Amino acid sequence: MSNVVPLLPPEVPAPELPLRGRIRRSGALLSALFTLLLSLALLFAIVLVGVVLFYQGEDIAFGPGGVGFGRRPNTAAGLVALSAFCPMQRLVGAGALLLLVAPVAYIFLRLRQLFGLYARGVVFAPRNAHCLKHVGLGLVAYALAPFCANRIALLAGVANDPTWFHLFEIQAAVLGALVFVIADVMRCAHEIEAERDGFV
Repeated sequence: MSNVVPLLPPEVPAPELPLRGRIRRSGALLSALFTLLLSLALLFAIVLVGVVLFYQGEDIAFGPGGVGFGRRPNTAAGLVALSAFCPMQRLVGAGALLLLVAPVAYIFLRLRQLFGLYARGVVFAPRNAHCLKHVGLGLVAYALAPFCANRIALLAGVANDPTWFHLFEIQAAVLGALVFVIADVMRCAHEIEAERDGFV
């Protein structure tokens, strides 16, 4: 009887498909890009809130079109110096501006997560559809934010912006709805694939 134990050949990992490799590389680059954009959006929001709450000069005015840097007060044009508002109005104005920035930051966050999944090789998992669905929700929120911010500013007596409505808000809402449906299709395709694998 032989004491020799047969050794199995080492397992060689399957080579990565070229397309999957490209997806991973592109996902990593786009994840880094959206990380940068998210950081810039948050920094912009912090600076904007700081300016609205604490600036005391005459070179920033609030009126139709929002906050204007380098715009002097002009009663005829509806421009009021930021320093003329009481602290409560400034606080409400800062909240309204945050309402405009928040959907953009949320979209960047969810896209960062989505492309981070692609960078790790996760392509058609439920998590991908979940991230994509939240991108759609962010786009819809982005479309609704100007109306909500304008109503808040109007109720606080800060300003009324008659130019708050733009065509791109309709485009964002339609795109958000489309992305939402695509996410549902991705989730459905994954469930069908899982059921098919279960029968094998």
